[in-house]
Amino acid sequence: MEARYAFELSGEHPTIPRSEALCLLEVTSAGYRVVSSLGRALVVDARELDLSLLGGRMAMIHQVVEVSAEGDPTPSGAAEAARSLDLPMKSYRVRATRLGDPPLASDEVERLVGSALWKRGYEADLSDPGIEIRAIVTEDRIYLGREVARADRAGFRARRPHLKPFFYPGTMLPKLARALVNLTCAREGELLLDPFAGTGGFLVEAGMMAVRGLGVDVQGRIVRGALTNLEGLDCTLIVGDAMSLPLKDGSIDAAVSDAPYGRSALIQAGSRDELLAGSLAELRRVLIPGGRMIFVDDRPVGEFLEDAGFNIIEVHKERVHRSLTREISVCR
Repeated sequence: MEARYAFELSGEHPTIPRSEALCLLEVTSAGYRVVSSLGRALVVDARELDLSLLGGRMAMIHQVVEVSAEGDPTPSGAAEAARSLDLPMKSYRVRATRLGDPPLASDEVERLVGSALWKRGYEADLSDPGIEIRAIVTEDRIYLGREVARADRAGFRARRPHLKPFFYPGTMLPKLARALVNLTCAREGELLLDPFAGTGGFLVEAGMMAVRGLGVDVQGRIVRGALTNLEGLDCTLIVGDAMSLPLKDGSIDAAVSDAPYGRSALIQAGSRDELLAGSLAELRRVLIPGGRMIFVDDRPVGEFLEDAGFNIIEVHKERVHRSLTREISVCR
């Protein structure tokens, strides 16, 4: 069965949320078509979308609305969309989210839709409604429907690095880590590798989505600490060298890696370039044909990726602070 869905994307990053949404559609639907992509709004027609799986994986997607009616972002368009809604005779509440710079304000859309429903005989109830109608308002369209998925923002806050049993400075925040795992398009039960596992941030997020994790780190004390963060998850951690992985060819479904940037990397590998080239060659060897890899570095590494045999699908940049910008390469 096909339906139309409006995704409210996070404004925390200009490009990653849309890419995450498209990867999740690959994983959680039987097929999809992009209807509109404008700023923080992504509208798609999708077949057999697994809403429970989608909602359980979302990081940089705030909410997903199943569209029941739509119209132009004008007073007459909002009223016409509300008149075409097929609703049970229950009390209602309207909540509008304005994305971009549409001509109508959120409260104006709520008033227009509510007025049209009242004229149809429905009663408003702002405290305990029988139906909550969500409106996504963009510069070119109003989408009305019910919310079918919402990201667990409280969960991401509870998993902030310094709140975990084992903490190490410079660890990536869980929301971004989850989004990058999603960019691999890894499915439940598949095996995801992090060759520079550190405190296990990527592996925690993968494990919470029923993706099996395998982490490698050269420092035994880091592995021992990371194990406390991964308790209860389907994940294996080993002490090892990313330039000589103890894995068979083509044994990994997907990989994600935040390469070490600091002095310790130089000591362990001799030079950063040596570490980069050696680890990428190993990643290319152990990934299945067509497998996706996300590689994070603090500098452009496209030439290294291509030399290792990867095709670069897209590159995202994330400014951490004035002296550090992460370059996030999505490869196959």
